[in-house]
Order: sequence, then C-alpha cells, then structure tokens
Amino acid sequence: MKQSLSAGILGIFLATALSAAEVHGTISENGKPLPQGKLACEGAAGASASTDSFGGYSLKTSAAGDCKLTLDYKGGLSLLVKVYDKPSRYDLVVKTEGGKATLSRK
Repeated sequence: MKQSLSAGILGIFLATALSAAEVHGTISENGKPLPQGKLACEGAAGASASTDSFGGYSLKTSAAGDCKLTLDYKGGLSLLVKVYDKPSRYDLVVKTEGGKATLSRK
C-alpha cells in the first residue's frame, strides 16, 4: 500500500515537472548585455526572474501559451511572446528611437 501511494505521489510530481514551460535567452542594448534587471511573464501562468550580469535570463512557467514579457527597465518595456512546452529561446534587444525605448527580438 505504501509503495503504490509513494509511486502515485512521485507520478504527480513528475507530471507537474514535465508540464512546465520555459523561455530563456539574453537581453542587450547597443550590443552590450543589459545590466541586472527584473523580468515578469504575465499570462496563463505567471513567472518572474532576473537577468544575470551577462544579460541572460530564464523564466519557467507552469503552462504554455501567450505571455506578455515585461522588463523593469526604462519605465517598463514589454513584448508578447509564445511559451511552448519545450524551452524557447528569445534573444531580446532594447532599442531607443526618438527618445522612446522598445523591446524586440534580436
């Protein structure tokens, strides 16, 4: 009885881990890595992370779907991305034109 209960609990944890989705990549501005900052994914399953000293980030969510990726930099920049069951790479760049900053794919 204990073995079947343990196996059931293990199965639930594995299913949860396998259903997770991930977005990762780098963020740069003027060809240089973005300084450490905060990111958030707003959508079906929210998540947050910080960039490292090389501009790298990794956001793990519990579900796939649309995600509004928001960067806490220059007043808040955002970009709509798609999160898949398998890890997705989004290398991003901050561009400033006419005094307005935007976030886009590299």
